[in-house]
Parts: sequence; C-alpha cells; structure tokens
Amino acid sequence: METKFNVFEILQIAEQVEHKTAKFYLKAAELFADADLRDLLYRLATWKAKHEKIWARMRKRFSEKTGEFGTFDPDNYVLSNPQVMSGLAGSSTKAGVIDRFTGKETRRQIVKDAIRRSNEVVIFYGGLKDFARDPASEDTIDRIIREENRQAQFLLDELKRP
Repeated sequence: METKFNVFEILQIAEQVEHKTAKFYLKAAELFADADLRDLLYRLATWKAKHEKIWARMRKRFSEKTGEFGTFDPDNYVLSNPQVMSGLAGSSTKAGVIDRFTGKETRRQIVKDAIRRSNEVVIFYGGLKDFARDPASEDTIDRIIREENRQAQFLLDELKRP
C-alpha cells in the first residue's frame, strides 16, 4: 500500500516539527547563563511556536473549507500518526548526543546550528513531496519550504551581524 498525505496531514506534520523544535530551543535556553544567548534561543523557540500556530490555523481552515481531515487507517501506522513522520525530520527536532548543546556555545555556533536544523527540515519536506497526494498537498509543502528558507536566510543575515 502506498502512503500519500493530504494537505491536512502535511500541516499536522508541520505543526509537530515546529512544536518539537520550539521545545528543543526552550530546553537549550535553560543551559545558558548568558542572558543574550538565552534570549536568542527563546526567540528561536518563539519563532517556531508562531509557525506551529500558523500551520494549525491553515489546517483548521482547510478542514472547514473542504471537509477533509487526516486519515485514520489501522493498517497504515505512519499515515495515522503524523508525529511518526515529524520524527523523521532528523536532528532538527530533537537533541541527540551530537546535537545537544552544552551551554558553552557561542552566539555564532547557536545560529549556525539553527541554520543546519532549518536546512535539514527543508530536505525532509523536499522528500515528503514524493508522498504528496495531490497538487494542493505539493503546494502546501512548497509553502512550508519557502517559510523555512526564509528563516534560514534571516539566520544567515544574523551570522553576518557583528
């Protein structure tokens, strides 16, 4: 059986990715004594939380307009559980041994890590397009990718700041 995601399900996955990443940045902020670095991590977490809300609103409007919701298929665990797919976004959404902050990183290192995470999410969504059910699903993924690229560009600009 081939797994294909509709707009509702793609937005559910996007919400989960943003939620997990926001949670990661909040936990990371606790490691830093420097108020400026904590503030940077809180801003990253806030940014991700705002995007989570944007995707949730879009999902709600989509459902109201089309009557479509997520698919529950007891024979397809992945399709019925968007949190499984969001977990495939890699280290962008979790703190593995390699990806864990120590509290000793510099502003530059934190921003470079955020750029890396953003790029990993773009790669994830690029792959997810292969599982889009229809053109509307592909368009939704393209919109998410554009937003993630916009964030990465903002972070690149942040790197150039003295």
